[in-house]
Amino acid sequence: MSGGIIFQVAYIRFVFLGPTTEALRLSAQDYGNIISVFGAVAVFMYFLGGWFADRFEPRTLIVVALAGTGAADLYLAQAPGYWGALAAHVVMAVMGMGLYWPALVKAIGMLGSSSEQGRLFGFLEGTRGVTSTVVGFAGTAIVAMAVAQSAGVIWLIRLYGVLCFVFAALVWFFVKGDAGRLAELGSSSVTLRQLWRAVRNKYTWLIGITAMLMYCFYTTLGYFSPLLENRFGMAAGLIGVIGVIRTYVFQFVAGPAGGVVVDKVTKSSPRLLRWMFVGSAAVALVFLVLPHQPAYKWVALGLMFLLCLFVFTSRGVYFATVGEVEIPKNERGGVIGLASGIAFLPDAFLPSLCAWWIGDPAATPAVPEQGGGYTTLFVFLLAMALLGILVTTLTTRARARDLASRPGPTPTPPAVPVTA
Repeated sequence: MSGGIIFQVAYIRFVFLGPTTEALRLSAQDYGNIISVFGAVAVFMYFLGGWFADRFEPRTLIVVALAGTGAADLYLAQAPGYWGALAAHVVMAVMGMGLYWPALVKAIGMLGSSSEQGRLFGFLEGTRGVTSTVVGFAGTAIVAMAVAQSAGVIWLIRLYGVLCFVFAALVWFFVKGDAGRLAELGSSSVTLRQLWRAVRNKYTWLIGITAMLMYCFYTTLGYFSPLLENRFGMAAGLIGVIGVIRTYVFQFVAGPAGGVVVDKVTKSSPRLLRWMFVGSAAVALVFLVLPHQPAYKWVALGLMFLLCLFVFTSRGVYFATVGEVEIPKNERGGVIGLASGIAFLPDAFLPSLCAWWIGDPAATPAVPEQGGGYTTLFVFLLAMALLGILVTTLTTRARARDLASRPGPTPTPPAVPVTA
């Protein structure tokens, strides 16, 4: 449940992009640049997070991360200007990705065997989604009741900051540790030797690039709000509700579904991900040719929700491939660390790039679309989906070759009859 709270402010743009820039008194481009810095720091912290997870118990790290994020949220609610907002987002990245996430992964890993990890992490996504949906709809109501949406966003950021402190207390008093099970999980730190082995492992690149390509779709979802409002004429009052459904409802519905489908149907994460890329490519292609007119707003909304289904189904099974291809346990830390760094690279450049592409018609004076606008955005996403189909196909074939090259069982010699 804490996972549904701690990242709310860092990713508030997925629900309230325009009102947040106004509330923080920033331009859309400045806010996009800040989010890109957040993403770059987050990628760096994925590598350091294992060091913290090996030296402190998960409960302690989670509590410190929640409290630190709560303090950053409350500071950000003061609209401290560009540099203050940038500092707050750096703190959020350190707390969330450096301390919280590796501790959470370790805590979840303690709950079951290796054969249950896909399902456990799928339902983690689901629980986060339920929590995020509840607080998201409450936040939408707060913003809707405010005299100005920007004022509502400030109160919402404060609410999330307070909730971080509340959940820090709940985790501290109610979550218990298991020293024995924790010791069985081994080290989470990524050594230089592990990284070098990961670099030489083909699956590191296949897994990391697959996740990165789908993460491009996830990173750009927040920029569908201005598309619906400014190009398709969707009512401004609906944008917040649509943002909550898009970002959180699909998380708790599609996240667990992805893990179940892999376990019961495809029996392979790359096979499921390949179909998700096929669907995403189709959606991006339709958006390219769909006229930007109010008459097509419900078509656009349906397409966006369909894309959300593909994206969040994929998110639940990104790293299940690590176990499926049987990467040795002493190499998994390096593979996951490097693959994660590759996977989340879009956060380090796409927000800034998207802000430049789509402009800001609500600004004074208005900032026009640049570099091809939404057309360039959807061409980019279509290219990412086609690359995703290629990479997941290569992963499936690589795994098939590995299995085919294994020596078969030694045949048992025929029994020799014993004579009297």
